[in-house]
Amino acid sequence: MFEICTGDPLECREDCLVIGLQQVPKKFDGLLEKLDNRFDGELTELVKSGDLSAHAGSLSVIHTLGKLPVKRLLFIGLGNPKEIRKEHLKRMFGKAVKHILKMRWATAAVFLDTFCAGTINGEEAAQLLGEAAPMAAYQFAGYKRQPNIPEVQLEKVAVYIRAAGKKPEPVENVTNVHSRVAGKAETQLENADHVSGPGRPENVEHVSTNGKAGAQPIQNANPHWGAAGKAEGRLRNAEQASAAGKTEGRLGNAKHVNAPRKAKGRPGNAEHVNVAGEAEIRPENIGHAGAAGKAKGRPVKNASLQTGTYRNTDLPGETVGTALHRGYVFGKGVNTARTLVNTPVNIWTPVRLAEYAASLAEKYAFEVEILKKTEMEKLGMGAILAAAGESKEPPNMIVLRYAGEREWGNVLALVGTGAVIDGCTPGANVGMAGAAAILGAMEVVGERKPAKNVVAVLPVTGNRINGTTGGVPANDGQGKMPVETGTVITSMNGKTIEVRDTGASGLLMLADAVTYAKQYGANQIVDVATLTMDVVSALGRDKTGAVANCDAFFERVLESAKEAGEFIWRFPVTEADIENVRSSKIADLNGWPGSEGRVIENGAFIGAFAEDTPWVHLEMSGTALTGKETDLGPAGATGVMVRTLAVLAEKMAEQD
Repeated sequence: MFEICTGDPLECREDCLVIGLQQVPKKFDGLLEKLDNRFDGELTELVKSGDLSAHAGSLSVIHTLGKLPVKRLLFIGLGNPKEIRKEHLKRMFGKAVKHILKMRWATAAVFLDTFCAGTINGEEAAQLLGEAAPMAAYQFAGYKRQPNIPEVQLEKVAVYIRAAGKKPEPVENVTNVHSRVAGKAETQLENADHVSGPGRPENVEHVSTNGKAGAQPIQNANPHWGAAGKAEGRLRNAEQASAAGKTEGRLGNAKHVNAPRKAKGRPGNAEHVNVAGEAEIRPENIGHAGAAGKAKGRPVKNASLQTGTYRNTDLPGETVGTALHRGYVFGKGVNTARTLVNTPVNIWTPVRLAEYAASLAEKYAFEVEILKKTEMEKLGMGAILAAAGESKEPPNMIVLRYAGEREWGNVLALVGTGAVIDGCTPGANVGMAGAAAILGAMEVVGERKPAKNVVAVLPVTGNRINGTTGGVPANDGQGKMPVETGTVITSMNGKTIEVRDTGASGLLMLADAVTYAKQYGANQIVDVATLTMDVVSALGRDKTGAVANCDAFFERVLESAKEAGEFIWRFPVTEADIENVRSSKIADLNGWPGSEGRVIENGAFIGAFAEDTPWVHLEMSGTALTGKETDLGPAGATGVMVRTLAVLAEKMAEQD
């Protein structure tokens, strides 16, 4: 998708050139002045008449009518540079991407220097662009029959940066770099995400570095792994990394694995390896590097780009490419979580989710453990077994272990609930949002490979706690009783819980999951879940609630959330709240302390299992879904907390 260019952006030949306009009382300077001169000063006149605006969020399209090689100029108003923030700029990039897709343009160029505004430098702008592109392009087609209209994907985004008279340098880490390899070509890619051979695998995500595009990207897909071979037909809604062999037919929202035929090498962690003939490929340690073709654009010698309307990035291509890659990986992780939540519950069953987690482990070399019901019974996980109750889908406890350090220690645990409600619920499966956020974050961890040990624990089950009231003897540890309100169950760590409400299933799942995370040596724990809509009354739908038992660790989570642009707000937990959780007369803990302060009481309940381990609970019932389309995605699942958790892992790797 992305191509780094250091030539003159006015000489690009894409379908449009995206330019940022800042609202400052100065005339065009530098290349923008050159652009205005090419139009005989008409751009200045358009600004004066208001047809070309720098107001925040404005969008203007100017046809070049042959005055430039590029067909159109797409101006995005950035507003006052003193007021521009990262999230604002990311939304502007998203707005541009959405308009490009709406107009069915296949290629675009971005003059990145014009988006370096206020305190935002070139590296930050590049990451925001990389993140916004997949998020804004995301669509969940669902299972409706689609009209017979050819799909148009954004195949290429050429990112222009300041040349300073230097020869373009190779980019090692540009997202999804694409190189066409044919015959017996021998290629070694240290950090490649995508290598494709002949044929036309349409709708496959890719990025190239100064080369020719050979495939079209897909934005919303169920993953597909394998090794290299020929791709025939049309691949729709599927990420593909196939083995040597043939892929025929039409893949729609389905996993598909091709067995290897003549492929040589190790497609360890690549999203897509599709090489013709006997090419030897070694895509190790996913980054993104591409085989360079002919560089487009010519270096601008002695060009002064420091102006009143924009400043130069002053960055080499490698730095911009790395930033684009990081942003793109984060955006893709968000989209993974969105798809998991948007998929109907009768499709993403506990078994299917376990299969997906296993394939993720294979792709990124995670250690994986999937506990079935019999193993849970042996371990005494009475809480999650009670949550499963009489559900037709057996529960799973999914564990993904990423060893970012040589020795297993100083472990960050990420715990997320996957409550699959029996039957096909209209709309998104919000009960899956916690597990989805963790899986999206682990995808980012697998791509970025921070030097931090991370374990993900996902309790996944159908939710069939019996709604009738009645007394049932304490759990015998075998999970074989119909769970009713008034039931007493025994959790994995031995604490007994009185179940007073059928809405306690998420709490019960987290009780055993947090305990099991501690058995994996967790030194810090973050759990994410959708337990109560009461958080909306307190914080609205744009803020995630938080409860914590350690100020220092919460500050680290808060810092990560700020960097990710995801707002969290901490609720206080007092001794009275803790005592309320212990108010049961027949068990250690009360699973339903009352209807008041539910976020706080839920946090106090989970904290009883975290005990002295630094821990943060994130309640995202309000932020997991949105009812309206935004510049960064459609209505539906938001993929919230993926970026916060991924940033946390990276920051802890840097700081610990």
